[in-house]
Amino acid sequence: MFKKIILSLLILAGVLFNAQNTGINFQKIDLEAAKKIAAKENKLIFIDLYTTWCGPCKLMAKNTFTDPRIGEMFNKNFVNIAIDAEKEGVKLVKEFKVVNYPSFLFLDPKGKLVQYDFGYYNPEQFLEVGASVLRKKTPLSGKTSDQVKGKMIGDKIDNFNAKDHLGNTFSSSKENKKMVVVFIRGQWCPFCNQYIETLQNIAPELQSKNAKLVIISPEKPEFIEKTINKTKTEYTVLYDEGYKIAEAFDVLYTPDSETLNFYNSKLKDDFTKSRSDNSGRLPVSATFILNEAKEITWRHFDPDYKKRASVEDILKNLN
Repeated sequence: MFKKIILSLLILAGVLFNAQNTGINFQKIDLEAAKKIAAKENKLIFIDLYTTWCGPCKLMAKNTFTDPRIGEMFNKNFVNIAIDAEKEGVKLVKEFKVVNYPSFLFLDPKGKLVQYDFGYYNPEQFLEVGASVLRKKTPLSGKTSDQVKGKMIGDKIDNFNAKDHLGNTFSSSKENKKMVVVFIRGQWCPFCNQYIETLQNIAPELQSKNAKLVIISPEKPEFIEKTINKTKTEYTVLYDEGYKIAEAFDVLYTPDSETLNFYNSKLKDDFTKSRSDNSGRLPVSATFILNEAKEITWRHFDPDYKKRASVEDILKNLN
């Protein structure tokens, strides 16, 4: 009987805990930390500037911030912090000339003001405020697939480091070989998987030409494992965390909103959770050959993901 009572209390505590955490998750961090998280996760920053004596502030905390719909929108799209305007928020009050409470600052990852609001809003009204802010949000990368050009023949690529799906670190500077660098969009892309399978057939020729083929994926290690399982590849597949390698080769772009909506709706977690942020950015499916000095000697660059470098061209240009 006693065990049943304890179990019931634990279940009730869990229910109450979940109920208390269905609203906005205000993180206990400062603005600088919020900027770093916002940049990494491609989110905006929401700051609730309140005072302890402000009645509407307390009503927002009680009625609006606890609403599950508000929590869903704000936790997904914003890094949320609540700051006492008369304590740690004094600098913000002066910077943004705040005179009303509660005040709501919506900032981009660099701390630039996107929108300012103040006063009491019920949940329905505050959903509209959040939606208004999100409509003003711009992608981290302003380049479209037509605007990226890729690094050119003769360009030297600085050393890049990345980890494979097993957590092993790869460093391009330690490779005393020619390198064939292949960018893929992810394990959800059938054209990428088919292409990797095709490349597997040239492994002996690559070895004879003292060349190493490296596949660069924007996806996290657990999704790279799916790539390996689907293609049976034995090549090195690297997680391009933060898209640093794609940026170094100038192949990173942001799909248009229609394409992003399609990917998000059809691919779901395979797209939204596979990469290091929620920006939807992808690499052009390009291929580069680098000599031992890490200079580009040949490239295949086409924004059309269906068009890839041929096996014949790769081998012919590995001289």
